[in-house]
This record gives sequence, C-alpha cells and structure tokens, in this order.
Amino acid sequence: MYTVHLSRGAQKDLLAIPKKDARRIRAALNDLAAEENPQACVKKLKGHEHVPIYSCRIGSFRAILTIDNGILVIFVITIDHRSSVYRNV
Repeated sequence: MYTVHLSRGAQKDLLAIPKKDARRIRAALNDLAAEENPQACVKKLKGHEHVPIYSCRIGSFRAILTIDNGILVIFVITIDHRSSVYRNV
C-alpha cells in the first residue's frame, strides 16, 4: 500500500476547493494509494522523461502527482480545476 504526501501547494489548493469536492479528492487519492499498481489508474504527462509526472482525474479536478515505487509514495504536487491545472506544469 502506498502513502500519499501532499506538497504545501497541494495542501493550500485543497483548502481553497469546496469541502464536498475536497473530501471526494482525498477519498480518490486514498483509493489510488490502495491500488496495487497506481500507474494503471492515472495518465502520464508528456515532456517529463526524467521524473514521470502523472495526472489523476477526479471529476472536474485534476491532481498532478509523482509515484515512487521504490518507497511506495504518491507525492501530490498540485490540485486544481481541469481548465487551469496544466498551465504551470
């Protein structure tokens, strides 16, 4: 089982999202951590060959994250609405 770590930016993003959606996002990230192979449930983003970055779709929100299989950690970089999340990645 993987553990989920949120960056400071992701923590702030989660606080800015309505509580109902934030709960759904947290539940989806916990479900992703419980998966045996979380890479199968997310989309790999192009242009990041050295450190693969993934996008997890949660309704109209996206969580941008990395997955470290060596220590079983999912590190969430940012969470935002799908219309603006990819602009800063």
